[in-house]
Amino acid sequence: MLQKREKVLLLRTFQGRTLRIVREHYLRPSVPCNSPLCPQPAACRNDGKLLAAEVTHYVIPDWKVVQDYLEVLEFPELKGVIFMQTACQAVQHQRGRRQYNKLRNLLKDARHDCVLFANEFQQHCYLPREKGEAMEKWQTRSIYNSAVWYYHHCEDRMPIVMVTEDEEAIQKYGSETEGVFVISFKNYLDNFWPDLKAAHDLCDSILQSRRERETESQETHGKEYPEHLPLEVLEAGIKSGRYIQGILNVNKHRAQIEAFVRLHGASSKDSGRCHPHFQVTFLVLTLCSEESVNCHAALCTLGL
Repeated sequence: MLQKREKVLLLRTFQGRTLRIVREHYLRPSVPCNSPLCPQPAACRNDGKLLAAEVTHYVIPDWKVVQDYLEVLEFPELKGVIFMQTACQAVQHQRGRRQYNKLRNLLKDARHDCVLFANEFQQHCYLPREKGEAMEKWQTRSIYNSAVWYYHHCEDRMPIVMVTEDEEAIQKYGSETEGVFVISFKNYLDNFWPDLKAAHDLCDSILQSRRERETESQETHGKEYPEHLPLEVLEAGIKSGRYIQGILNVNKHRAQIEAFVRLHGASSKDSGRCHPHFQVTFLVLTLCSEESVNCHAALCTLGL
């Protein structure tokens, strides 16, 4: 029998308003587990790809591991990989369609021993998000709870290793359930795949790149550029009419020097160099005189 739940989503529109959407969410007593150890294959309807029977353990990557180390998880030597629906949705919403499609293709590829488990539709795996709980903490908690259920569903016959980059989760869940181990992804490769040099090199490269980004983010307090004015000053300037708020659209044919700012149905052209990873959509700006704009455009043309 299906159980009905309601999921509340808060979406932000292009106008900056918050839209509250309530969706119906149905939970099922059984969903495909895709394991050859399933005690009830008919109830689970395991008609698709199954995990290999000769593996020594199942590995369940946390959402952050799927986001950052998907290239390592693509190694065919890594077998018995179970991707939770929670982790896949985190990739879709936070990393975009390209990486999400890459993950989907990996799941479809018969050469890779990995499956998808729809944990958010299973009655005993679904966990509602607690009030005030951070999204990242809920995702990790949901994946761990699903890993424990999966272990008991297979009648405790296959150890499960959950790999995560959350040190707090490792301390909290590491020894909570017998047969379910929670370790870092680096530790997993060192202990289970010590001879897979290519995977170790790629993992080290990704880890080094991530640490460099974190260091740069700490130095700039998480901002790509320093703030020119405090937020309250900008809001007051918009209300008084001194500043104008608009949406940035970069010219894809001249992305380095030209962008457009759309103001309530009208377009205003702004020329200048743009950061190649500049992802801010909403801008607050002040209009310059025509003489200063022409002078700046001439300097850009001369490369000064």
